[in-house]
Amino acid sequence: MRVLWFAVTPSMYEAKRIGHNGGGWISSLEVLVQQIPNIDLGIAFEHTDTCFKAVRENKTYYPINIWRSRWDRIKSKFIYNTEEKLLIQQCLKVIDDFKPDVIHVFGTEWSFGLLPQHTKVPVVIHIQGSIPPYYNARFPAGYSAADFVLTGGINIAKTLRLYFADRQFKLRAAREEKILRNCQYYMGRTHWDKNLTRLYAPHSKYFYCSEALRSVFVQSAKRWEHKTGEKHLFVTTISAPLYKGGDVVLKTALLLKQNTTLNFEWRVFGINEMSIHETKTKIKHTDVNVILGGIISAEDLRDELLTADIFIHPSYIDNSPNSVCEAQVLGMPVICTNVGGTATIVEDGQTGLLVPSNDPFTMAADIIKLLSNPALAIQLGSKAKDVALVRHGPQNIITDLTTVYNSIAAK
Repeated sequence: MRVLWFAVTPSMYEAKRIGHNGGGWISSLEVLVQQIPNIDLGIAFEHTDTCFKAVRENKTYYPINIWRSRWDRIKSKFIYNTEEKLLIQQCLKVIDDFKPDVIHVFGTEWSFGLLPQHTKVPVVIHIQGSIPPYYNARFPAGYSAADFVLTGGINIAKTLRLYFADRQFKLRAAREEKILRNCQYYMGRTHWDKNLTRLYAPHSKYFYCSEALRSVFVQSAKRWEHKTGEKHLFVTTISAPLYKGGDVVLKTALLLKQNTTLNFEWRVFGINEMSIHETKTKIKHTDVNVILGGIISAEDLRDELLTADIFIHPSYIDNSPNSVCEAQVLGMPVICTNVGGTATIVEDGQTGLLVPSNDPFTMAADIIKLLSNPALAIQLGSKAKDVALVRHGPQNIITDLTTVYNSIAAK
């Protein structure tokens, strides 16, 4: 069977990059697919390379470079569908060359999801996040687009950049709704993403397949153990969008500092500044023991998790954040906001603790609960590890993925 991926990252086309903090699940899945003997794999992705294709280790890579014209880049700022028109043209050339039996698209958020409207080859879309709900939750309470300008000072270039970014976010949400309505096959892993397919495409076929986590976590020889000591460490991994909950981190840390005598440090990876959140909340991260670690390697992140007491996920919206799953497979106790699909991967009181969105008070209380009850922390982490190792077990994912491909090809 010939399977062609359209992915949001180059997967294993490039040498491993130290410090990369996203997209590792695609390369992890590529490693697993290599173990399936009857699948010939092709992978297409946007890239600056100018070659049409490259064959490496029995896999065919297609780096798609659509920005060869400066005029096209300028035009795309004003005419939204410029990129998707250029991209689809190149995608169809790739399909014609590889001649796949099944096309596997990663994410409904990108123009690749339009392919079911342009080819007769069956396409399954692997849901990652979803822009319409993300756009709906893009601003925390009390925030608005004006805050980007007010917190950044008078800077016309920056203001225009932010205006076009927000405009593109809104247009991407509209495009994704079009994508969701026009695909016959979906692959997902939470009640939340399944509900999206039922809403937009009630007659589509939905397949379950969990995410392939980075091997550094799944195959780690070390697992989390409870620690004793005067200083407590918390870890959070988020990205830059406001809906990732940086403000919740600051508010929760302030509550802990004002109302307890805890000696704690809260390490936040994935970002290296919180200026908008600091301006809006009037809380400096340095004043509440929050340390911004930026993007680090998977190995370094694993080691940070193993030395911490609790993993905390503060997002306003998410599907099944891999950062939470990685903490779970290590056996860490997790506190997570109950948003999107997180309730599918964190069972409250069993494999972690769920708190309401934008509720730093409950989050602070649950942190205190876990620190004062080591037996509960150990129990939650142990149960989470057992569940997550099965959920993200390589052989289980291979079986699920093979079932999906075979079912679609058979039709």
